[in-house]
Amino acid sequence: MNYSKLDELCREVIDCPHITPVWLDNGIRVIRNFNLQNGYLDFSKGSFVDELTYAARTKRAVPKENDIVISREAPMGTVAIIPENLKCCLGQRLVLLKIDTNKCEPYYMLYSLMSKYVQTQIGRIDDTGSIVSNLNIPDLKELEIPIPSMNEQVNISKVLKILDQKIQNNKKILSELEDMAKTMYMHLFFRKTPTGKLADIIIENGKSNVQVRDAKGLQGEYPFFTSGVSIYEWNEALVDGRNCFLNTGGNADVKFYVGKSAYSTDTWCITAKDNLADYLYMMLNTIKIELNQKFFKGTGLKHLQKDLLRERKIYIPSEDELKEFNSVIVTSFDTISKKTRENQELAALRDWLLPMLMNGQAVVE
Repeated sequence: MNYSKLDELCREVIDCPHITPVWLDNGIRVIRNFNLQNGYLDFSKGSFVDELTYAARTKRAVPKENDIVISREAPMGTVAIIPENLKCCLGQRLVLLKIDTNKCEPYYMLYSLMSKYVQTQIGRIDDTGSIVSNLNIPDLKELEIPIPSMNEQVNISKVLKILDQKIQNNKKILSELEDMAKTMYMHLFFRKTPTGKLADIIIENGKSNVQVRDAKGLQGEYPFFTSGVSIYEWNEALVDGRNCFLNTGGNADVKFYVGKSAYSTDTWCITAKDNLADYLYMMLNTIKIELNQKFFKGTGLKHLQKDLLRERKIYIPSEDELKEFNSVIVTSFDTISKKTRENQELAALRDWLLPMLMNGQAVVE
């Protein structure tokens, strides 16, 4: 196996702008750190700028199909590839890699940057004692990339792209089911007069003692939810059934899962009485802006004020309303959880195959 420096495999390595723009609710899409998910761009959370800002931010480089974006900070070393027909620009703390396709197949580069071999190099850069992790450009250019023949690169990419395509298809299904559930919730319950408070319906699960760092890189049987975007794995289930997982630090977010699962010590895991768990999730999901503004407080890092949230007034559905809602929603969320599990298994298979293909232990015929 031959090895090359990242800089030798790129036509350009371009640092992102460092000035925070005025964010808009619509306009031209901006790629930000949280959009980089497992090699692809996830725009479930979006940021936008106007044409003038877009022009200013793309003077040095316009992201094009098969360019790769890598994060310099928080979390350092996450990557994604630019798809076709995406007009966008880069947010802060990102680097754009324009791959020299005569030397390296772009998807092979993507998977190489995601591999344990390269991520370990990035981890050593991170182990500097600095308060803020920062992948600087000189260090980035020095990353060592294993380079087989171009034919092998193409074959490796084909195999892994099949798995990734299935993952992306599942994500589309998840998004469509979530949208359908939200539409039904809004139709049945939006602006209903409150008849109780959150504390009347929730059941609180015990506090976890598992730190997020303990689950990073672990291959376990159960999904592990955190107060971040990523879902890791854990080898022991802490809860079963239909549960909501709320961020307690940073920004408000809520996730829902059906089945055995685990969660970090900074995650509030709750469910609901009387078959109201799916309703509870949709209600919390539709008020995330309010959660951020009213129930997260603190001078530095904001934290969820649970006592305040328990007292929030809510509408509690009648038996007939809940029966109508659950007749559709329960099946949808069962499917969402099943697809979530399937995606974790596909990602684990991809991550297991990747080093074997790269070092020649497995060969694509």
